[in-house]
Amino acid sequence: MPLIPYDPFGMFNRYLQEMEPSFLGGRGQEDLSQYLYRVDVEETADQVLVTAEIPGLEKKEDLHIEVDENLLTISGEIKRSSGKEGRSSYRSERYYGKFRRTLTLPATVKADGAHASYKNGVLELSFLKDCRPAARTIEVDFH
Repeated sequence: MPLIPYDPFGMFNRYLQEMEPSFLGGRGQEDLSQYLYRVDVEETADQVLVTAEIPGLEKKEDLHIEVDENLLTISGEIKRSSGKEGRSSYRSERYYGKFRRTLTLPATVKADGAHASYKNGVLELSFLKDCRPAARTIEVDFH
């Protein structure tokens, strides 16, 4: 009898690969867009700084940024011109289409006074922290 290595997750991985389109709601790449760009979030004493690599944006109107307390949403659309006539695509790995990502920031920030810039495919955001009092401690009468 031949020895077969035991792979407890092998069957599960095959199942996920077969079922992936169902889990994604049949939309495929569009739902995976939140993972296609990298984000760094840093904090100083009075600011929250966000840097995101989003290559391929061509116009200011293709990028939307929303902030609500400590939730930051970056969304937009990377447009790609149709292929050249007389050519067929052999491989296409560059992402295009709509993207959306929501991040939880390490502190509550002020939307007014925020600064955003986009250069060479890198989006840089800076927010001032909202200095409202943090959570309050409530004393408990313990008997």
